Amino acid sequence: MRLIISFFFSFIIAASSKAQATYPQNNGESVRYDLIIEMSKAYLSGILIMLRDGDNTVNASIVNEFGLSLMDFTYHEVKDKVTFHTLMGKLNKWYIKRILKKDLRAILKLMQEGKEKTYFGSRNIKYSFELQTTANQP
Repeated sequence: MRLIISFFFSFIIAASSKAQATYPQNNGESVRYDLIIEMSKAYLSGILIMLRDGDNTVNASIVNEFGLSLMDFTYHEVKDKVTFHTLMGKLNKWYIKRILKKDLRAILKLMQEGKEKTYFGSRNIKYSFELQTTANQP
């Protein structure tokens, strides 16, 4: 019985000592967040999936729980630039893109630092993000 208990505690300690990354650091590494975007007249929720692609580029996609893509974008870290590839129809307007680019740059910097879980962006938009933890992630 002692052997089982000691094995159990050593497993818990080993699992908790491996910290999960809050931002993809290495090429091919991915990170997932639950994301909620709250506006005065709308509410979007989904999953933010980020994948490191190269030295200074992170590709990201926000999809809802059904798998429909809200937006796909690339973040260039050196240039501090967000480039949209696809946007959901209602979001595909120049003035919304400008606000989203500014806010996403700030959010991605927060994720790099691993600091906050909520960001109040432009135009009273609230972004809440929480790191997903999965049992089968290496």
